[in-house]
Amino acid sequence: MKKEQGIFTSNPEKAASRVAINGVMLGSIFVMLAVVFLEHDNFHPMAITQLVLSIPFLFVSSLAYAKIGYWKDTKHWDSFGYFTNTFGNFFVINAIGLISSGVSRVLAFSYFALIILLLLIYSYINISYTRSYVSKSFKFLLSLAIIFFGGILPLLR
Repeated sequence: MKKEQGIFTSNPEKAASRVAINGVMLGSIFVMLAVVFLEHDNFHPMAITQLVLSIPFLFVSSLAYAKIGYWKDTKHWDSFGYFTNTFGNFFVINAIGLISSGVSRVLAFSYFALIILLLLIYSYINISYTRSYVSKSFKFLLSLAIIFFGGILPLLR
């Protein structure tokens, strides 16, 4: 574990990570303001919910990944960062698909089908290079579950 330091110590890696965190937060705030200004009644409630929930997931993911830059034991930070990043990003992906259903349900289903196809190709290539069948398959199936329960299933209602 890293030795506790003072509150206002200088750490370039930490500073760079904080800048990245600010970028994520500003982007998230922009998306939420756009939803508010475009009349939230026009959007699928799950889209708004997932946009709102993506903000803390992406924020905490950035914090966890920042720890990797200056901690010796990073396994738990990496795992925590992976899960929070995955949920945050897929909540945004699902929200975009649900928002697109306001234009066309065919567009929304095509969007989700394309994402699943691209994830399948990505996972196949990743497994063929790394031979990490269990790890990469788990990540693919987790991604599919988040897309199905947060994106496709709400469209079927």
